[in-house]
Amino acid sequence: MVNNYVGLHRGPIDHEASSVINSIASEAINMGSAVRLNGTIPSTELLPQVDEADTINEQAYGIAVGGDRDGIYGTGAADGGSGDNLATDTAGQGIVVVTQGRCPARVTGTIAVGDKLIVEGTGAGLLTVPAIPAEADRVIAIALQVNTTGAGIIAVDVQRQGSAI
Repeated sequence: MVNNYVGLHRGPIDHEASSVINSIASEAINMGSAVRLNGTIPSTELLPQVDEADTINEQAYGIAVGGDRDGIYGTGAADGGSGDNLATDTAGQGIVVVTQGRCPARVTGTIAVGDKLIVEGTGAGLLTVPAIPAEADRVIAIALQVNTTGAGIIAVDVQRQGSAI
């Protein structure tokens, strides 16, 4: 992965043009990962609960840009070695989510500037809308940079547009 934002450790690219929401993580979450609203929120929590994994067609909510762990936009899985790339490392921790505006995000595959992006299957990366989108596919962001192949971190404009069909 190429990190074009080495100096950015928390928050959106432009604070004045972004909506940032405090949430509760229901699992370990990577910096720059797309998160979904968790459908099973405990009655004792006042903030929305989010997770990376989609198990019950949960609604895409935004991009994780910080949290109690406040990691960096680096490589590795949710428990990759030192875990420096994590926004949160366990359920119940606070997480900061961009729901509108520009921020770095994890992406997968070949992406061009201006591509509409959806959250991949059950994962946490963004990818371009397929030729035949599924009914559950929702456009969550627009690419502001290119990604040539594989996994990467690019700037996106989070604009939840709804159905990709």
